[in-house]
Amino acid sequence: STVTLTIYFLLKSNTFKERRYSIAFGIAAGIGMLTRWNFLFFVFPALIYKIYMILKEVRSQKSGAPIQWMGRRSQIKNLAAASIISIIIFSPWYISNMGNILLNAGISIKDSAVIEGDPHGLNIENFIYYLKVINEQVSSPLYILFLIGFALYIQLPTPNSQLLTPNSRLSTPNSQLLFWWFIGSYIIVTAIANKDSRYSMHYLPAVAIFSTFWIKDIKSAIVKNGLSGIIIIFVLLQYISSLYGLRLLPAERISLGALNIILSQSNPPARENWRVDEIEKVILNENSFYNMKNMVRIIPDYPTFAKATFEYYKYFNKYDNIHFSWHTNFPEFTDYIVTKTRDVGPLFREKAHTLTKYIKDAPSEFTNIFRKFREFKLPDGSTATIYKRDIVPLSGVTAQDVIDMIREEMEKILSQFVKDHEGLEIQIIPYGDEETLRGRFKEITVFAKKAMVGDYKHKDAGMFVNDIKFIFHDITVNLYKLREGKVEVISLKEVVPSGMIYAEDLRKFLEKEAKGIKNINIHFNKNIIHLSADLNHYANLQMKFRPTVTPENNIGIKVDGLTMLSLPIPSFIMNILLNNVYVFKQDITPCRVVLNNITIENEYLRIN
Repeated sequence: STVTLTIYFLLKSNTFKERRYSIAFGIAAGIGMLTRWNFLFFVFPALIYKIYMILKEVRSQKSGAPIQWMGRRSQIKNLAAASIISIIIFSPWYISNMGNILLNAGISIKDSAVIEGDPHGLNIENFIYYLKVINEQVSSPLYILFLIGFALYIQLPTPNSQLLTPNSRLSTPNSQLLFWWFIGSYIIVTAIANKDSRYSMHYLPAVAIFSTFWIKDIKSAIVKNGLSGIIIIFVLLQYISSLYGLRLLPAERISLGALNIILSQSNPPARENWRVDEIEKVILNENSFYNMKNMVRIIPDYPTFAKATFEYYKYFNKYDNIHFSWHTNFPEFTDYIVTKTRDVGPLFREKAHTLTKYIKDAPSEFTNIFRKFREFKLPDGSTATIYKRDIVPLSGVTAQDVIDMIREEMEKILSQFVKDHEGLEIQIIPYGDEETLRGRFKEITVFAKKAMVGDYKHKDAGMFVNDIKFIFHDITVNLYKLREGKVEVISLKEVVPSGMIYAEDLRKFLEKEAKGIKNINIHFNKNIIHLSADLNHYANLQMKFRPTVTPENNIGIKVDGLTMLSLPIPSFIMNILLNNVYVFKQDITPCRVVLNNITIENEYLRIN
């Protein structure tokens, strides 16, 4: 891995005394940061230790040790060069994506830990979780060797030791770096609430070294050579077993309480065709819907047959006209559904199990919307099934009855978001009677000359918007749910929003909603928004920015000026943070949001 390669170059740099290895360390670290941002967590402890050693040497020189300032200066230069090279490699990507990184930084993974039942917090189960994982990863014989080696590293054998020679303890700076590589990484992965065995892979090379370094110093040649031979044979058998399948004994593993000895593996990794690419091609070739992209629900969360697997093939093959989702708001915005029989994933993925059972014993509310389209045999003996949206026309009503029902339910929904409106209208343009009975309409338009818009379902706060209009093109509604008083959008090609907001109306809204912020002042003029406010008694904010329509049909923000605490802040800093941060995530939005223009002048802002 890049972590191991980076640690190797750090070791070879000899505390940054060797320039070529120092530069190699910088290159490897830069590539590692591009591989995954948490790469830093696993290299940081070892790097801090090396920096500490440099500072310690400098301090010892000031205490009277022989002065070798040229050597120290060379180390500092090499460290600086490695850092600069690393930053040059990874900074372009991080700068261009800084806004999204900061937005996602607040997403807690503690919820995942709770869902999956992972130990977290200050308890012994959490602290020893990855010790148990190492036991499972390397098998108990090698795990016991690791515990012995690590204990010997920490506790120096006495000069009269009957087992080891006195110099058996690793005491060089490089060995201490390995110690901090392991301990630092272990502490970090333990502190992360969500647990996974793959997180510990970054420090397994250090585990291997601790497991075997002490064997060479065993006094008895018979014991030393015998133990070395047993380890070599055991590791070779495990390696061959994992690659080709080798079953020497009836049992594949022996479990003795906490100890777990893996003897053989009769089912080695194999190249299997899980038909993922074939399923995607079938959906794309069918493409019987008029959406901008096919919306596909992947219900299973099986390791080789999950949403992530389908997304990998999508990006690898550059399939643009397809989007994969899981169970969120199922079955809204759904064209196809992919399920499988047998194992659909871990038990904590409750939705995968409940939805699979629901679809298997599907009630009429499902079969009226989706039908079985194709089946595929999978390597584990299960069957994957594609369900395609194919709505059965609603019976017992006329097309006009459906239109009236749509209008009535939309008025109920609008009452939760719109108040004090003037001239509110709902226009419905059908394709034809048959499509109307399927719930599909050419266009639905909601318009009001003026309306107070807000989330009145949760709080009584809104903002006046003038000439507000939403046009929904090629929209399909679940009529079977509509009869129950629920509006469920099955498909929507695109939505075109438009409206005009006055600066004074926005100011009044912000005064109510921005708690603790006072003296809010906002002006619209010449495509620039001027905003000023007092954040508290001592801090004030003044900002000039422009909302822009991007080529990707999205809304971005460009800052023209920023002052905080009466100090000017370079606008390019904010623009770096806001780079690639948009109002709509068009790649995952279930429909296209059409944005043509944003006009700002004379104290009003107009969209489209």
